[in-house]
Amino acid sequence: MTDSAAAEAFVPPPPKSITRAWVGVLRDPAQLVRHWNYKGAILSAAFRAPIFLITYLIGRESVRLAFAAAGVQFIFRFFFSGLSGAFIQSFRRVEPPWKAFASIALLVPVISHLIEYFVQTAFVWVTGTTDLTNRAIVRSVCVSVISVLFVLFIMRRNVMTVGERTSKSLASDLRKIPGLIFEFMMFIPFEIGQMIRRKQFLYAIGALSGFAFFAQTIVWGVTEKSHWTYSGGQTIPILNLWGIDGIIIMLLAIALASFVFPRKSFEPQL
Repeated sequence: MTDSAAAEAFVPPPPKSITRAWVGVLRDPAQLVRHWNYKGAILSAAFRAPIFLITYLIGRESVRLAFAAAGVQFIFRFFFSGLSGAFIQSFRRVEPPWKAFASIALLVPVISHLIEYFVQTAFVWVTGTTDLTNRAIVRSVCVSVISVLFVLFIMRRNVMTVGERTSKSLASDLRKIPGLIFEFMMFIPFEIGQMIRRKQFLYAIGALSGFAFFAQTIVWGVTEKSHWTYSGGQTIPILNLWGIDGIIIMLLAIALASFVFPRKSFEPQL
């Protein structure tokens, strides 16, 4: 049988409930070690270490200590992210998907940053440096919330998985990630646009407000500022946090996602 014929003959496993996913992990936690996700380990370590490097440099610590803090973070993230990647992958076929997103967004960041806090605090104690752990971890938490959601999003599209028949090489996955970043960013605008087209205006307003609050919180954690739009978002007094320019950007995104791109572009390919 040729590769193309084998691919066509392959039938993916059926979706599973959130209960079944949790039971599978709790009954066999060793699977997280067996299915350690080297892709997530490499990318997370390479992406997270610079957060601590930059935070320490901004805090006027020496370059040597900044690189040491980044090195500690790199090692921690390399091992932990391999485990969390395996955990997220075990939830990628859960339906409805929001239950998987909720479970992962709550659990993975909490566990990872509790461990991270003790690791980085120990580094501060050993080196006797200024304690910049809290500031760095707040930024790292914000990155975690986005990253775990994004990882589940792309794993539902057969990217960044390991040990499965549909898994590809890391190089192949990296080529797909830029397009998936765009899809991830446009997913919420697309869903809001669909609500508007179905005349579900209250749902659309609720989703838009929820996204606005989420965006405010994430950017506040990263920048330590309560606003993120041009001129502080103070074009209209009532919108002094999420400014009129931010509203315009979101409306443009909703229009773009709703009328330019087809629905299938935003659907998973489990």
